[in-house]
Amino acid sequence: MNDAAAMIERPDAPPTQRNKWPILEVLNKELTVPADILEIGSGTGQHAIFFAEKLPFIEWFTSDVSSNHAGMNSWLQSYKGSNIRLPINLEMGVNEINLTANFDHVFSSNTSHIMSFDNVKKMFSLAGRLLPRGGKFYLYGPFKINNEFTSKSNKDFDGMLKKQNPLMGLRDIEKLDILASKEGMAKYKFYDMPANNYFSIWRKDELI
Repeated sequence: MNDAAAMIERPDAPPTQRNKWPILEVLNKELTVPADILEIGSGTGQHAIFFAEKLPFIEWFTSDVSSNHAGMNSWLQSYKGSNIRLPINLEMGVNEINLTANFDHVFSSNTSHIMSFDNVKKMFSLAGRLLPRGGKFYLYGPFKINNEFTSKSNKDFDGMLKKQNPLMGLRDIEKLDILASKEGMAKYKFYDMPANNYFSIWRKDELI
């Protein structure tokens, strides 16, 4: 670890510790060949380290807003492997159009409810643009189904988010399916996950 990283207190995201094993179980089912994965919204980098260690055949590309890079790098510097890339400066609605690299798959966890819906659209547009035919977009988090909350805790969580910012909130999975279809992606799998969360996977079936 370099001196600069050592001086930064590592941020901690408790949800990553709670959901990393269920997410890994799905990724182990779905990822069968060596692949490059772009993670949108890597946050602290704790997911990246865990998945890169458990999936050594994956090259994990981290990304987030620049203000999160120092904390993320303080975690990434501790990783002993060689299959994690340092974070890309990526912010939906600001600079996502500048990202032009190709990735086999795109992954994001607990992001769609803390973005505005307009930026959620931009995230789907980015995934559709970067993915090759057959590439998958993996999105984990709490969603509404048929525009209904699936639990009281999710409804309360949505209310808390909207108090912080009225543009945030849980997204309806059917509306996300529509966004995906506009970008040449079709629903591939939809997994029930612990604690009223879901893992939705869309596959790029068309070249836009």
